[in-house]
Amino acid sequence: MSEDLETLPLAQIEEESRFSLIWIIPLVAFLVGGWLVYKVYSEKGEVITITFESAEGIEVKKTPVRFKDVTVGKVTDLKLDTHLNKVLVEAEIAPFMARHLGPKTRFWTVRPRVSVQGVSGLTTLLSGIYIGMDPGPEGDALSVYEGLENPPRVTSYTQGSTFTVQADKLGSLDIGSPVYYRQINVGEVVKYVLNEKDKDTIDITIFIKEPYNKIVRRNSLFWNISGLDVELSPSGGVKVRMESLSSLLIGGITFETPQTLSRSLPINDDTVFPLYETRDAAKEKNKGARLFYVMYFDESLRGLTIGAPVEYRGIPIGKVEDIQLNVEEFNDDIKIPVLISIYAEKLSIDGDIDDATDIINSLVAKGMRGQLTTSNLLTGAQFISFVFPEDAAQNPGEVKASSESGLAYAELPTTSGLTTMLAQNATEIMHEIHEGIVDARKLINSPDVRSSTRDIASILNNVSVLLKEIKPEIVASIEDLSGTLKNTRQISGKFNQQAMPLARQLNSTLKRLDSALVEAKKTLASADNALNEDSGLQYELRLLIEEVSEAANSFTVLANTLQRKPNSVIFGK
Repeated sequence: MSEDLETLPLAQIEEESRFSLIWIIPLVAFLVGGWLVYKVYSEKGEVITITFESAEGIEVKKTPVRFKDVTVGKVTDLKLDTHLNKVLVEAEIAPFMARHLGPKTRFWTVRPRVSVQGVSGLTTLLSGIYIGMDPGPEGDALSVYEGLENPPRVTSYTQGSTFTVQADKLGSLDIGSPVYYRQINVGEVVKYVLNEKDKDTIDITIFIKEPYNKIVRRNSLFWNISGLDVELSPSGGVKVRMESLSSLLIGGITFETPQTLSRSLPINDDTVFPLYETRDAAKEKNKGARLFYVMYFDESLRGLTIGAPVEYRGIPIGKVEDIQLNVEEFNDDIKIPVLISIYAEKLSIDGDIDDATDIINSLVAKGMRGQLTTSNLLTGAQFISFVFPEDAAQNPGEVKASSESGLAYAELPTTSGLTTMLAQNATEIMHEIHEGIVDARKLINSPDVRSSTRDIASILNNVSVLLKEIKPEIVASIEDLSGTLKNTRQISGKFNQQAMPLARQLNSTLKRLDSALVEAKKTLASADNALNEDSGLQYELRLLIEEVSEAANSFTVLANTLQRKPNSVIFGK
């Protein structure tokens, strides 16, 4: 028995393994769970809030956020703000797109829209509305974005440039109105706001696509082509121009870059273009940077209105901006300041305001003055023209600073208008005529003139008597001469033919002289009677002098009336 036990193998004692296969299952589960958690957090996008006026058509976990028709996010929640004015849309943006969020990122709802600009968003009729996204420039993302009620006309990925044009009124322009270049649609209006500094000006932002944006230079001209442009020709014809049917309905803008004497300079960030009403107005360049001056006139300003042109040698270079009546507080002196504006483009090739100012100062230093000029005798309308008086070289002027003019504008010198000078000259002429008439009256009534007239009559009478006395002797001499000529006829027939007519001519001349002396005697007798104090001629002469004097006074009144109201010649007082 014991032997049997000895033959039995001995037990091998080994340490039991602490790791069990059963632990593989939870370890795998932990790894899978960790991977799932990592995957969830790694794929989780950035949550942002977008505010809209209404949540119409937006559904939680259904409405996507898209960029270029690629889904880049999804709406995760909807709620109202504390004041119940806005809808807060929470959206989760995918990680690959979240890094493109910036401070100028824009969001809007895309739904079917029908307007005069066209039809858009028709695909959403089947797929449902979605939120559009424009990343914009990269930067720090915002937590809350304000959604746009309408899709932007231009997105950050659209190639082109934006420009600003200024207009006095918007007219029929609206967001989406086209911009044309040589009747090619190259852009559109994207925004318009009231100018912050000048409330009478509207800043209109336009977008021009590539490559047409490179055509725009600093001297480019923009004008409004909304509606129809109707022009009546002098011959009675009518010209009607229309850029396109869409511009007739929704307005439009066109531009061109003309060839000028100045270099075609590129634009900069501060370049602002004036928007002209018509192409003709754009060609006239009556907008842009302006210089403001004040002018004082001594004569009547009747007919000068706000908007009247300011001209230099017949070329419009500005206009009248304002007319006021100022009374000095201490001395009751009345002044009428006239505010004018001068366009820098009219004086400087590049439209530089500093160059234009220097040119004005130089012209004034050479004697240039402002003068009132009548443009229409029918209406009495006046305008301001810059002229050089006759004494300009000897009488140079200067531009007074704003502190000297008493207003916030520099002062330009002026001279009397043509109407005023004509009236002054007419008054002086009438005064001289009146004095001449008085002197003539004194001369006629003087005793010396009467005595001299009688002496002349006596002398002529003596001449007449003398001629009567010597007449027989002259006749006898002529007869002797005739006999002599007859005797010499045989010697020279030719000479006789020439002498006989001469004798007849002398005889005829003496007869006419005798008649003239008789008529002169009668005339002198009549003159003596006429110069008598009680004669009718003296009376008629006095009446004539009085009528001329009255006419001179009437002409003086007419000249003064013409100065105050030029159109009174036609329409009366």
